[in-house]
Amino acid sequence: MIMFGKKIFFPQKSPTTLSFIARGTKLTGNIEFIGDVLIGGAISGQILSQANITVEQGGRVEGEIKCQEFIVDGFFKGRLICERLVIQRHGVVDGDVASTSMQIMEGGQFIGLRIKEDISTIQTHGLAAPKESNNLQLTSDPLNTDIP
Repeated sequence: MIMFGKKIFFPQKSPTTLSFIARGTKLTGNIEFIGDVLIGGAISGQILSQANITVEQGGRVEGEIKCQEFIVDGFFKGRLICERLVIQRHGVVDGDVASTSMQIMEGGQFIGLRIKEDISTIQTHGLAAPKESNNLQLTSDPLNTDIP
């Protein structure tokens, strides 16, 4: 914030984006996001986000993830590379985690191996080469009319 006389100027922030994977949606493949991601459905594959990923209660992710902050209140199984991991009270993380910070709330579960890394090492980590082509498959259950 910059103040000149009685006028206050706020620096402009770049617009943020949010991608939402709704309950009943299933994605398989290698997925890249530039902004935050909220997952209520199921994803299998590699996920790369330049921002934060949140798996809400009922959400399920299996595969490899690289992001800034990973918040889990659902289920994750696989390999995770992030700066900060937060496991909420319904969250389960099962796998290998490389992070600088990790927080587990009461009721949250961590099953696996954690490697504490510094931020510069985390940023240079890459994901394994994809096992399949970069095809993305989207499946949505049209009969599922549950609205959370």
